[in-house]
Amino acid sequence: MIKTIIVALAICIIEILVIGIASPMAKPSLVLRFLPEDVRIAGKDHPEPPMYKQIIAHILLALFLIAMFAGMIYLGIDGIRNGYGFWRLTLRFIVLLYIMKAFDIIVQDQWLVMTVGYFKKLYPETADCEGWKNRAFNNKNQIIRIIAYPFLCMITAGIFLLFKGIIV
Repeated sequence: MIKTIIVALAICIIEILVIGIASPMAKPSLVLRFLPEDVRIAGKDHPEPPMYKQIIAHILLALFLIAMFAGMIYLGIDGIRNGYGFWRLTLRFIVLLYIMKAFDIIVQDQWLVMTVGYFKKLYPETADCEGWKNRAFNNKNQIIRIIAYPFLCMITAGIFLLFKGIIV
């Protein structure tokens, strides 16, 4: 389980670095879609950064996605090679995704967005928005994901077990 926690924390560190570095370079519509609705509306006319910065931001986002999938593949292959069955492999993926989700809720949504006001600094025209005070702005989406994760993890474990003969 330690390996799973280490991979999850590594992915979380990469994610926060990408958010911190890529957000100022990304197209505002991409960044704002993760924020409260009134903030999205207030920031919709924010000027776009130059195209080369947007490309860098997309490359960083792609690298994060690759790291996330590589971590899942690594844990899946490692689990198969260590004789994990369906439920143990499913549990491994659940631990990975729930650590990442807890990081998303606690560090990104509550600390970076609400407490530090990182995006408020990037989009100063949104400073007076009430959405910055609404700590529950993303609850519905988070609950949907939290409920869906075990099923996604079972599907992922099943896929790895289907390819068990190739992996081992």
